[in-house]
Amino acid sequence: MRGIEIDLSGKKAAVSGAASGIGKAVAIVLAAAGAKVTVIDFNEAATIQVADEINGTPLVLDLSDSAKVEQTKLDVDILVNNAGLQTVSKVEEFDPERFAYMHRVMLIAPFLLTRNAIA
Repeated sequence: MRGIEIDLSGKKAAVSGAASGIGKAVAIVLAAAGAKVTVIDFNEAATIQVADEINGTPLVLDLSDSAKVEQTKLDVDILVNNAGLQTVSKVEEFDPERFAYMHRVMLIAPFLLTRNAIA
């Protein structure tokens, strides 16, 4: 079975959590389709490495820092809010600060990035 072929030449994309895993795979596919990809991640070395691999632009950004995320301007046609993390714990043992951190990364940051991308 063949995959979907699409030409994204001239399009600009940004992918959060793109230094590894699914985000990296998405960034690679978008670049292979011709998009100029901004690789967003908090891991500086990996962000730069992936950006170099796909001839993209690295953007080292801690998505838990809402003030910095809010100041991040994105001029893109495609935004993939992929960054995420997981913590497994009993509710009564779950650290409220960890819960707040997860919400900043996986709820507030995507909202702010999306808002900035369409502004």
